[in-house]
Amino acid sequence: MAKTISDGDHTDFDETRRLLYMALLAPRTKRYNLAGTLVNALVHHHAVDNLNWRDAADKVVSFIEGDSTDPAWLVAQITRISEQLKD
Repeated sequence: MAKTISDGDHTDFDETRRLLYMALLAPRTKRYNLAGTLVNALVHHHAVDNLNWRDAADKVVSFIEGDSTDPAWLVAQITRISEQLKD
C-alpha cells in the first residue's frame, strides 16, 4: 500500500515531488536539478498565482537554457518573494 501524507513525513513527500519534477525536466535541460527545484518551489511553496507546473517549467528551462535572455519573470519572482519577506 502506498504511503499517504497522513502517515508520512511532509518533507519526504516534498522531496519526492521535487525529484519527480527533475525526472520530467531531464530531457529538456542538463540542469534538471536546478530546474526541478525551482519549479517545485515556485509552484508549491510560493504559490505563484495562476501558475501551473508546465508554465513554470517552460519559463525556468527557457531561461536556464539561454532561449530567453529576458530575466523579467525571474526578477519579478525575486521581488515578490523579497516583498513578502520584507527584506
